[in-house]
Amino acid sequence: MNDKANILHRFIAKAIDLLIFCFLSEIFYPFGFIAGIMYILISDGLFDGESLGKKVTGLKVVMTLGEKRPEFRESIIRNSFLVIPLLFAFIPFIGYFLLVVVGIFIYSVEIYFTVKSPEGERLGDRFAFTHVLDVKKP
Repeated sequence: MNDKANILHRFIAKAIDLLIFCFLSEIFYPFGFIAGIMYILISDGLFDGESLGKKVTGLKVVMTLGEKRPEFRESIIRNSFLVIPLLFAFIPFIGYFLLVVVGIFIYSVEIYFTVKSPEGERLGDRFAFTHVLDVKKP
């Protein structure tokens, strides 16, 4: 297995992907929110294991065994943890509160695993048997 991907690049890549989510949500209202969620879920199955954020930062998602490219199934599994808090936005009245509270908890766990894991695997990576590599070395 190759070295763990640069953590700062991973955060920048995810921020770019979340900006794309926001863009889709606003531009294609009222269905853009669903389009944004779908983008987050399948983004790592696009472009040979690179979401648009990962393409910009030089990262790539690969399978743990064999380092082949992940399919949409693995992308959905690894990113479902990130989508769960967003789904609370559909609940009237308390949805946004739950989005923030559950989101802070889930994203904190994901960040913890990313930083502490020797391979940089977040919880979603562990369930999908994937990891992130630097494809462009600085």
